[in-house]
Amino acid sequence: MLRVLITTSLMALTGCADDQVTSVEPASRPARLMEVGLSNISVPLKFVGEVAPAHTVDLGFEVDGTLQAMPVSEGQTVSKGQVVARLDPQRFELALKSAEADHELAEKTLSRVDALKQSGTVSQAELDEAIARAKLTHLAVETAKKDLDDTVLRAPFDGRLTKWLTENFSPTVRLTPVIRLAPTHGVEVVVGIPEQLMAGLKPAALERVQVQFSADRSRLFPAQWLDYEAEADRTTQTFNVRFSLTETPPWPVLPGMTATLLLSQQTPESTAIRVPLAALQSDAEGDFFVWVVSRDTLAVEQRAVEAGIPERDSIPIRSGLSAGEQIVVAGGAWLHTGMRVRPLKED
Repeated sequence: MLRVLITTSLMALTGCADDQVTSVEPASRPARLMEVGLSNISVPLKFVGEVAPAHTVDLGFEVDGTLQAMPVSEGQTVSKGQVVARLDPQRFELALKSAEADHELAEKTLSRVDALKQSGTVSQAELDEAIARAKLTHLAVETAKKDLDDTVLRAPFDGRLTKWLTENFSPTVRLTPVIRLAPTHGVEVVVGIPEQLMAGLKPAALERVQVQFSADRSRLFPAQWLDYEAEADRTTQTFNVRFSLTETPPWPVLPGMTATLLLSQQTPESTAIRVPLAALQSDAEGDFFVWVVSRDTLAVEQRAVEAGIPERDSIPIRSGLSAGEQIVVAGGAWLHTGMRVRPLKED
C-alpha cells in the first residue's frame, strides 16, 4: 500500500513539472525597431578639395634679355595692360637707333637714284635696288621697335600674380615663363572623387552643386561641373574633378584654400528605402542583411539586401525590403533567426 502511494505522488510531481516546462515563454531580447518607408530626400555627398586657379597662364618675354624690374609682388592683383616685368632695354634701344640710321641712309640714297633715273644716268635696275633697300631698312626699324616694346611684359587680362618663376637680374630666354598669372573673375575647386562613385557620377543628373569655405561656413556658393581628369591619382586612387563657382565670394579666394563640395545627384536611390547604418549587418561571406521582425510574433528573420552608397548616417536599400516592414535598427548583433524581440522604448 505504501509503494502505491509513493508511486502516485511521484507521478503527480512529474506531471506538475511537465506543466511548468511547457508554460515557460521563449527567450526574447530587447531591440530598437523601426518601420521602413520610401524617402525622397537626396542627401548630398560631401568632398573636401581645394581652390585651383582658373586657366593659369605662364607668361614670358618674346625676346632674350636680362630681367631688370619686377614691379608686382606675388599675390598682387593686376589689371589688363599693366606692366608686370621689364628687361634691360639698352641693347634694344641701340639696335633701334642703328636700324633708323640705316633707313635714313637708304631713303636719301633712293632720293638721289630717283633723280638720276629721271635724267637717264642710272638704270631702272639700280632704282629698283634702291627702293628695295629702303623698304628693307623700314622693316628693320619696325622690327627693332617691336623688340624694344617686347622688353616690357604686360598682363593680358585682369588677374593675380600667383608665382614668380625666376629671379630679378637673371638672364631670360625667349618664351621662357617668368611669371604665373591667374584670372580673378572666376574661382574653381578641385576635389578627388573615389572610383566607385565616379563610375555612377553623371553631370547631367546633378541636382545641386554647392561649395562651402571655412571663411564663412554659413554660406553656400553655387557651382557647376567643369571637367575631370580621365586618369586616377596613383596615390589616392581618386579622380580629380573640377567645378566652377557661378557666384564669386566677396572675400579674396586664393589658390590652395580648402573648400568643401556638396554634391546632390538625382538617382533611383533618391526615392529608395533608407535605413540607419546600424541596421545593416554582414554575414561570414560579407553579404549584407537586416533583421526583419514579424508583427504578429515579434520573431526575427534574416533578410539579404542589396545596399547602395552610404550617405552620412543612412544607407539606401536597392532590393530586399518593402515599405511598411519592420526591422531591427539596434541590438541586431545578438540575434538569431526565430528569436523574439521586445521593442525598446524611445528615450
